[in-house]
Amino acid sequence: MSTSTRTASPTPIYEELVEEHGDILAEAREAAERSQQTASQALDWSDLRRRP
Repeated sequence: MSTSTRTASPTPIYEELVEEHGDILAEAREAAERSQQTASQALDWSDLRRRP
């Protein structure tokens, strides 16, 4: 068992998980932002008012 400490972070377990699996929370946030933008564009009816 290794007892070396890499950082004095308050969340060492989270940092280890990010190293092993990637930053899933950041990826989920980015996916949610993309979905929100896509939905916003799909529900934007403002062009209908501009057409003659």
